[in-house]
Amino acid sequence: MKKRYPLHHYERAAPIMRQLRETKSAEEVQLIQKACDITKDAFIRVLKFTRPEVTEYEIEAEIIHEFIRQRATGHAYPPIIASGNNANILHYGDNNQTCKENELILMDFGAEYANYNADLSRTIPVSGRFTPRQKDVYKSVQHVMQEAKKLMIPGTSINDYNTNAGELMTEQLVRLGLISLEEIKNQNPAYPAYKKYFMHGISHHLGLDVHDFAGRYTPFTAGNLLTCEPGIYIPAEGFGIRLENNILITADGNIDLMAEIPLEAEEIEEIMNSPI
Repeated sequence: MKKRYPLHHYERAAPIMRQLRETKSAEEVQLIQKACDITKDAFIRVLKFTRPEVTEYEIEAEIIHEFIRQRATGHAYPPIIASGNNANILHYGDNNQTCKENELILMDFGAEYANYNADLSRTIPVSGRFTPRQKDVYKSVQHVMQEAKKLMIPGTSINDYNTNAGELMTEQLVRLGLISLEEIKNQNPAYPAYKKYFMHGISHHLGLDVHDFAGRYTPFTAGNLLTCEPGIYIPAEGFGIRLENNILITADGNIDLMAEIPLEAEEIEEIMNSPI
């Protein structure tokens, strides 16, 4: 083509398509919202099903049952159903253990609908009630998520967002007694103290892929759709907690596409202890 038409201007298609995928159309948002709604129903189904001595794979089966029943394509990605210390394995996927009394289950799953994906994380108590310590850590993770969502505005750079989210997490880890002010004072800037308990990124783009294409150094813009997923992982205490919702950034403030999915610890306990 260049030889035959030397005066034409040529560009690689992939970077152009990558840039277009960052901003979701109204139709794309509608399909992702549908995937989120199906994911919500699967989560509520799991809350009513879970009890001591069920297996992780039985919970996975309840999820896929609801997905297929509502004509989702299936799982958006291999689901994580991590009970007890399994939650401290970030990409745990065996899903073959028995859930024991007083443990927590960290679940990370989402429906795929019409090729678009949802991505949910929730952490629930096997016995239907959080212990005081579990609930305290849960509240810290929830606080970081709620505050980090407010930082997701057009024009914010990824670096600034991650830095500010790290400061939010540091504050909570100090409150929980997991890191000290001395550790923060002496921390390596390249590997802050909070990374011991929160070692992954807090957000990624979402769409046709669960980790959707987007420019790594491009500031947030209206129409971006990302996850918000802080976590605190404490192997020494035998549990990890992650919470994750899907957030649409708009010029008038962000929209949580999973706002209707139970999040409050008390609401989760209420559903788990309600008559089926």
